[in-house]
Amino acid sequence: MNHQEMNMPTIKPASGKKGRKRGKRIMTVILVILSLLILQTLPRFFPKPLFAKTLTTGDIRVNYVKGDEKGAEEVLNLLTERGDEIRRQLNAPGQTRVEVHLYPTQWQLAIREAGFATLLVAPEWHIGDSHGGNIMMVSPYTPVRVHTHDSILAATLHEWVHAVNHEMNPDLNYFWDNGLATYLAGQVPDEAALRSMQIPSIADMHTENGIKFGEMGGYAFSYDYIRFLEKKWGWEAISKYAKGDSDYASAFGMNEEELYDLWKASLTN
Repeated sequence: MNHQEMNMPTIKPASGKKGRKRGKRIMTVILVILSLLILQTLPRFFPKPLFAKTLTTGDIRVNYVKGDEKGAEEVLNLLTERGDEIRRQLNAPGQTRVEVHLYPTQWQLAIREAGFATLLVAPEWHIGDSHGGNIMMVSPYTPVRVHTHDSILAATLHEWVHAVNHEMNPDLNYFWDNGLATYLAGQVPDEAALRSMQIPSIADMHTENGIKFGEMGGYAFSYDYIRFLEKKWGWEAISKYAKGDSDYASAFGMNEEELYDLWKASLTN
């Protein structure tokens, strides 16, 4: 052994006990993160209200909580009365059962949409949605600051249109999907408010972000867009495009940009 080797520091192996403690801490952190992820997403896999009761007719099944029989009956009656009419307008014959889940509170709806984290970002006007052709709604008798009993029922019909659109053409543009839903549900926007808002760009009309869509006045503008198209070209052209049977040129005789310019001019004039 030479002199240089004799003066080299001795490297001691890490203590086995310390290594095990460190490993346990890392494993604990991993388990906590996994538990939080599971807890966050778990409600999404159980959309039906807890201890749900059920009303069924034809291809519609309404799941609701005990004590909300009146709300469930009103929703079922509305969808039964108007559902087939909307299917005919969209040229989309019924093929599958539609599940409707009614919740007594907005927070119960929110956590089933995207987990507990949704409670931090859900807007106060949010009362329903449609996923995979099924409907999730607050009950017509749920107290909501910016909604009424009747507006919740209209929104339920709005979600029904989404369910039919999903069955008919799951790739339908978000703006078109909501325009048809708002129009056929009779959710007429306030004209003065519509004229006071900034008209969305074509890029805005292609957003898939629901919060952005709502904040830019997307429901009002998409309603007006469908109304404009029906006045100019009739419902058959709208139905063909919405179903995916034709493109802009074959349905309306022009491309999307040209159609947008005409619609924008109708708003500014």
